[in-house]
Amino acid sequence: MKRKFHIVKTFAPDFFRTDTFLLDVKDFDFLPSGDTRPPCHIAYNVNPPFFRMMGVSVVSVVQNNPDLAVTAHILTDEATQDNLEKVKELARRLRCRCRVCLLDMKPFQDFHIKVERFSRITYGRMVMPLLLQPYTDRFIYIDADAMNVASLKPLLLLDLHGAAMGACSEVPHEVPRRAGYLKLKSGKYFNDGIMVVDVPAWLAQHITERAFAYQKEPKTRFLGQSQDILNLVFDGSNYFLPKRCNEYGGGKAADDSALFIHWTGRRKPWQMVLTRYDALWRHYLDLSPWDSLANTAPVRTPENYHDFKEWGLFQRSQGNYAGFLQGMFWYSVLRIIYKSRL
Repeated sequence: MKRKFHIVKTFAPDFFRTDTFLLDVKDFDFLPSGDTRPPCHIAYNVNPPFFRMMGVSVVSVVQNNPDLAVTAHILTDEATQDNLEKVKELARRLRCRCRVCLLDMKPFQDFHIKVERFSRITYGRMVMPLLLQPYTDRFIYIDADAMNVASLKPLLLLDLHGAAMGACSEVPHEVPRRAGYLKLKSGKYFNDGIMVVDVPAWLAQHITERAFAYQKEPKTRFLGQSQDILNLVFDGSNYFLPKRCNEYGGGKAADDSALFIHWTGRRKPWQMVLTRYDALWRHYLDLSPWDSLANTAPVRTPENYHDFKEWGLFQRSQGNYAGFLQGMFWYSVLRIIYKSRL
């Protein structure tokens, strides 16, 4: 049966204003007085559980860019007092600026949720250029589970050739499936976990308005959330960044030219330490106001059963077959316990 899709959402002319989306801002500015370094604006959208991961990412940017004056714009649907205090301490320690922007989520309610554990805050990236235009003409959007490992100057100076945004292509085997499902004419599909955004071009091309027009579409229209909608809007008209700008899978195929390590998929560095990039993430965590983590292997709870499969497969790839069997054993046992509770 042929799928039929219709864009039905329309908006009043004055809908796309800052005060439609922004409830409050906490501005923690610890940049040195009279700072003459070039500015570097980065942006995140996170809900409360991901503040720690975002904080580690900010640490990584500041540590790898001492010659830039970093401002982090943090869009959230809830700012707990504990997280606000830690963000303030983060800015103080790093001598940077952190702006926590509390969003009104009502304008986002008609966007679909593809997986129950996901949050609509992922759609916050669609209004970032609108909210950041008083501060910068260019910023780098960063997923909270991505870590910077080299200078960002190449991205800040990159010629996007008139495109509103630059991003990396999704992993090759995923592009045909995702582009085909969305019926993209270009046949191209990008990952929105790292984006270089040209604010004036984004606003001139009405990217935010075009993205919001996909509200109320059935979730069967999409495989993902904000990433699918942005791919529908751009359909290959974005600038495609080189692979080193967004190394997927925790950098399993990265070389020394990488700019960002991105933990796509289930394995995360706060769950286990398997590679040098996992260890580096833990080091940056130690430099943040959030509590350090002692475990290097997955925590043995039913909810973590998937982690043991990842652990076991990694051990096998390193020739450690005893570790592989141990990981798969606990994966099987914990999975049975977890499924029995459903």
